[in-house]
Amino acid sequence: MIAKRLVIVGVSVAAALGGAAVFLDQMAGAPDVSAAATSDSVPTASAGPGGSLSPGGLPPGDPPAGDGTADEPEAAAGAGNGPASGSGESTGSPAPASGAREVLPPVAAAPAGLPLPSQPAALVSMPLPATASAQGKIVEGFPADALPFPEGTVVVSTGVSAADAVLQVTADAISAAGQDSVVGHFQQRLSTLNFWSEPAPAAEGQRSVRFVRGSDSITLTTSTTGTGSTRFMLLGNLHTTAG
Repeated sequence: MIAKRLVIVGVSVAAALGGAAVFLDQMAGAPDVSAAATSDSVPTASAGPGGSLSPGGLPPGDPPAGDGTADEPEAAAGAGNGPASGSGESTGSPAPASGAREVLPPVAAAPAGLPLPSQPAALVSMPLPATASAQGKIVEGFPADALPFPEGTVVVSTGVSAADAVLQVTADAISAAGQDSVVGHFQQRLSTLNFWSEPAPAAEGQRSVRFVRGSDSITLTTSTTGTGSTRFMLLGNLHTTAG
């Protein structure tokens, strides 16, 4: 009877020891609830250059809140109003002093219009020569300086006729040059006197060019002779006043 009780006691003690061992094993494998709760309550902070965080999630060396560093953002904001670090000077233009006025340079007067071209000198002047004509030569009073003939010209006849302030001139001559050369000679000469030229009506076998400058006009008519020379005739109306 005593032996049976000892067996029952031994079995109960073994069962109790086995249960205790199982409980201790479960406790060893369970997560630390308090540590997890502590880590969840602290905000996550990135590790500093050293890879470690101080208690409370702050990098090592950072002062705790409330130690008088709350004014630093205001100081940083104030420092942002000055010139950039290392620049040595402000990048903007200084504002003018109060009450100062900017002095502008004097405005130059607008240039006047271009001067009018001077009137060309008249080819004839008062007193006008008396009406006359000549055969085989240049008559007295003919404006030979303004109307020079081509070199080697043979003069057939010339004439002048005055009326009020207008002198009418005529000429009939023969040149050994071709028609183009004769026309080109008078065009070159009269263009220097501000005459412009245009074709004029002419009879068959003839060529006519009209030269004009203001109220002055000269008509040149050319034709080819049987010997291949050029016969030219001039008829001009020249005024004693320019233009």
